[in-house]
Amino acid sequence: MKKDWMHRLYSCLLMLGCLLILAGVPTQAAVVYGDTQIRAAMDRAFENGDSQVNLTINRTFAVSEYDAKREAENYAQELIAWLEEAALSNGRLMCGTSYTYTISGGHDSITYSFDISSQFTKKVTVVRSEKDAYKHALKALKKRDYSTSYYADGAMYYETFVLALQHHPEYNYNLVIWKSTDGTFGYRAGNDLSAAQIADKMKQANAKANAVISRVIKDGMTRKQKMRAIHNYLVKNCVYDENARRYGYDDAYTAYGCLIGKKAVCQGYAGAFNLLAAKAGICSIAVPGEAGGGSHAWNYVKDGSSYRYIDVTWDDPVPDQGAKARVRQNYFYLTQAQLEQTHTWDKVENAKKYVDYASVL
Repeated sequence: MKKDWMHRLYSCLLMLGCLLILAGVPTQAAVVYGDTQIRAAMDRAFENGDSQVNLTINRTFAVSEYDAKREAENYAQELIAWLEEAALSNGRLMCGTSYTYTISGGHDSITYSFDISSQFTKKVTVVRSEKDAYKHALKALKKRDYSTSYYADGAMYYETFVLALQHHPEYNYNLVIWKSTDGTFGYRAGNDLSAAQIADKMKQANAKANAVISRVIKDGMTRKQKMRAIHNYLVKNCVYDENARRYGYDDAYTAYGCLIGKKAVCQGYAGAFNLLAAKAGICSIAVPGEAGGGSHAWNYVKDGSSYRYIDVTWDDPVPDQGAKARVRQNYFYLTQAQLEQTHTWDKVENAKKYVDYASVL
């Protein structure tokens, strides 16, 4: 019986050891010398998916127990700052701190154990510049990624995510942009459509856009000719929706409404133009502004080194004249000076650089 009991105990301990290894818990502290090795050990723990950072550091502390603890706590705060840096460089954000320490009997070394499990860290994508933020925003919108948390100190690039959504209504199906006090932000589906419904509408619009491009774009066309072909198709095949809802979600504000439902308002026209232009290799953004005494949206495009404006909506007469009618070109390929005669908009929030950023995907 005694041997059987010992065998069972040994088996349990062996199993526990295996579970600890599988869970990524370090079994012993790394002995480190100097700041460089401390930082490297922190990085390794995050890279390995460990739940703790265990460090034994040679450092002399006061003989007095009270003074030694005070010094250990102060030093821990320095290490936590490094730990936060290591976390961010490995796509994790410290959302709390928990640690223990033991000072050696001779007061000449200390062992720290910092908890870096999911209880005290969370996965983030770190954003380091405006262009980087715009790139991440477009990828998230195109891939319908509503779960990633993006991070910048003070949520610095939250406004860039807002701009990206304004510039690209072809991806906006009742989306919400959120931000938190910890510096994280991102997109999520709103209350009117589920993620599955958004995916279905985007897939249908995308398939239709592919079919349209194969039909209207011919080999040898210049960029301007491609833009004109897209402009003319939308004018002939979409009707301005005078009964669209002013509040809440309505297909009329989307590329889906313009291409599938064939009824849209200015934002829907602009979104459909963006979607078709991208498939034709043309950089385009939607520009929100004012025209005709109310809110309006149109497109800003790049043609080599030139930048031009296209307002499909204002070239589509109301009431609609049908697919056989002659398409107006009054608001096709205008310069800024030309468009300023009838339209107003924020030139900073809709600058050329954002048209360039549209090519990052």
